[in-house]
Amino acid sequence: MLTSAIFKPGKTMRGLLKTKHPARRALLAVGAAGFLYIVTSAVLAVAGAAPTAPVFFGMDVGNYYFWQMIFVLPLILAVWLLSSGVLFFPGKRKSGGPGFGGTAALAGVTLGALFVVAWVPTAVYAVFLALGMGQQEWVTILSVPGPWQTAFLVWYAGAAVRAVHDFVLTARLVRNQSGVGALLAGVGAAAVAIGAYIIFIR
Repeated sequence: MLTSAIFKPGKTMRGLLKTKHPARRALLAVGAAGFLYIVTSAVLAVAGAAPTAPVFFGMDVGNYYFWQMIFVLPLILAVWLLSSGVLFFPGKRKSGGPGFGGTAALAGVTLGALFVVAWVPTAVYAVFLALGMGQQEWVTILSVPGPWQTAFLVWYAGAAVRAVHDFVLTARLVRNQSGVGALLAGVGAAAVAIGAYIIFIR
């Protein structure tokens, strides 16, 4: 489901609403995304890696990936709940749209797919460190303007744009309409996901 949600989000979400217990499928998608981050965080923790981006709230840089391994799944679940609430509660909805369970199902699949897209650079980083690359070498590659730095930045920028697009699409399905309300709800849900990623995920 995550693969189809990445490449065909609209078709996947419409099909999801036609299935029995769509929230269970969404939970699997969110759990699968969380599992990927748990694995890469464990690899980076064992490799002794430190975050290459600033950390907030006085968190310990030296043990960051160990704690990320522990808390990343609860974080993603919390983001799922918050983004579902942003999509469902504000404003008015036309009749015939999904209830909160259906909204959570759509938000879960959307969130899971987007977190997997954003996970790819971290996975590459973890693989290289597991194969013996030093962290300083990785930092040097990405610090020098060139194709690798450009690809890295473009990937994350594309993931952010994709988050807004997919959550707006989700909001339209939830509200069974287009318009400013769906746009604002989608942008708000995307802001929750992007903000959580920027603050906590390394």
